[in-house]
Amino acid sequence: MSHILNASCECGAVQFTSTHAPILQLYCHCSDCQHATGNAYARTAFFRLADADISGTLAIHRYQAASGAATTREACASCGTLLFDRSAGFPGLIGVMVETLGDGFAFSPSCHMWTRSKRVDVTIPDGIAQFPESPPFS
Repeated sequence: MSHILNASCECGAVQFTSTHAPILQLYCHCSDCQHATGNAYARTAFFRLADADISGTLAIHRYQAASGAATTREACASCGTLLFDRSAGFPGLIGVMVETLGDGFAFSPSCHMWTRSKRVDVTIPDGIAQFPESPPFS
């Protein structure tokens, strides 16, 4: 039996649903993620876009990431909650900001990426993969 994963913005106008688990979970320390989230890093769970159902109106910001990949950040058009990241570097996937996933979601990251941009006050524990830029699977 499938477990349904949900994400939503603060006002509930945008909804994300998947009956499939994310295929990748990670921390990103790039300056774009730091700026977009207002935090030292972004915690992102990537789902197959084909497995995702998204409803609601999104405000879309397009830019070129430091990796050179065309990227979009997608937020609720009503309340501004940052929900999604789509990148040409991760084709066919949609990144969901972990903070927008339900309370029952257990974040289990496989790596830290863009550590060359990591803030000095962030310590990465031993035993988790680290990549100075994009990991080889992106």
